[in-house]
Amino acid sequence: MELNLRQQTITINETVLQTSVEQPIECDALLPDYLPDIVKVLKCVAAAHVETSSVSASRLTVEGVVQIHVYYSSEQNQIRHAEYKVPFAKQVELRSSPERPVVSITPSVDYVNCRAVNQRRIDVRGAISLAVKIIDQKEQQLILDASGAGLQLKREVVKTTDIVAHNKTTFSVSEDLELGYGKSQIGSIIRSSHKVRVHEHKVISGKVVLKGDLLLHILYQPLEDEESLETMEYTLPISQIVDSEQANEDCECDLEMFIASCELTPKTGDDGEMNMLGLEARLGANLTVHRQSEVPVVSDCYSTKFEATPARSQVSFIRLIDIINEMISHKVTLELPEGVERLLDAWGDIESVTYRQEADELMLELKLNVCLFARMENKECFYFEHPTELTHTITLSQDCVEIQFDPTCDLVSSSFSLVGKEKIDMRFEVVVRGSIYCNVKREAISDITVDEELTKTKEQNKLYIYYADTGESVWNIAKHYNTAASAIWEENNIENDTLDGERMLLIPIV
Repeated sequence: MELNLRQQTITINETVLQTSVEQPIECDALLPDYLPDIVKVLKCVAAAHVETSSVSASRLTVEGVVQIHVYYSSEQNQIRHAEYKVPFAKQVELRSSPERPVVSITPSVDYVNCRAVNQRRIDVRGAISLAVKIIDQKEQQLILDASGAGLQLKREVVKTTDIVAHNKTTFSVSEDLELGYGKSQIGSIIRSSHKVRVHEHKVISGKVVLKGDLLLHILYQPLEDEESLETMEYTLPISQIVDSEQANEDCECDLEMFIASCELTPKTGDDGEMNMLGLEARLGANLTVHRQSEVPVVSDCYSTKFEATPARSQVSFIRLIDIINEMISHKVTLELPEGVERLLDAWGDIESVTYRQEADELMLELKLNVCLFARMENKECFYFEHPTELTHTITLSQDCVEIQFDPTCDLVSSSFSLVGKEKIDMRFEVVVRGSIYCNVKREAISDITVDEELTKTKEQNKLYIYYADTGESVWNIAKHYNTAASAIWEENNIENDTLDGERMLLIPIV
């Protein structure tokens, strides 16, 4: 008897690696000649950025840069800043060679410590962590249809999401920024923070147009005032086009923007005064293009005539639930440390982000540090920090048992105001973003063999009566009686495989 099998090729997204690897930081450096000697190190911070990542055979190679910022006080009781860039390269061995790897790497700083070896030399030691995730887009053969030999197929349609493209682009931003009216001339830049936020993006066939802002906060030492510090803030509109041949209006896109580098240089204006800042920044955009799809799979089979043996495969799909891009506002009131005469600057720093799933909600927990530069009553400069926490709830638009979510959080703005002489109000705005996926696992039939020498015996044209319970499967009943589920559906005028109540069924034998 002729057996006809028709197969289909599907793409499955299998997570082949999800781990965290550590990379040490070491920097032994001299102060630039234009900076004064070190009296006391106030604070050392680091920021890591991944430049490139590639998979070759069974090895992942990651290259990037760690920017180290050292803040110290000088002999004149001034806050000074030195910056160093430390390149790094990390290799991770994989258990296998992915066919079409999709690599995601999120760097974070574990710790960083620095000490002054002498008045001109700094020794920095620390470590960063690289959260590595590799999804392999594999092709797999599954049964789509079969006929002959009395085969019965249990079919279902799995709603899934295809990641059709990952696109990355970088672009430069050059600008001359003028100080605000009444601001003192720039002596030196003490601290700068730079963030980028996407307001909107629009998919046009083969392209994604994005619009956003580059946010800058600068703390600087005035040219002729050794005791005070001044701040400036800028919001620069940006727009860019990201090419993606696979993107069209039916796609859903997750767009992440980041700042690869940002250089600010004091400059003289047309009036000869130091009232300009030269900005040279390199920005990047990572685009993930999703397309919703439906995959027909055969989850079970049997033959009413012969013994049949199916080959079963465990297949993993992902389904995009939501693309998150939400703003969180947070306010905290703190008491100033004892002995503070003047608050020079205050900002926030995100230490960690975790989440847990509770039913149809994700509970995000963020740990922040409130950071303060202050001048004390004895005229010395000090650095203080105070931990604070905030929570945020994300409501899922779909039910899911197993969530896959790698959130990123950017603190896009910090502001403060004094409450009397002893307290400070801090206000933060944090953007949470990322794609939320649901892991969908199904058992599917990849091949079927029928042994025509092992014939099933049965009595034709017979009718059984079966008393079914609520929730029973018509398919399982048909398989038990070695008949066709479609015959039971037709005989009893039912449409769903799962019965919604107790009832008597007529079981025809075909």
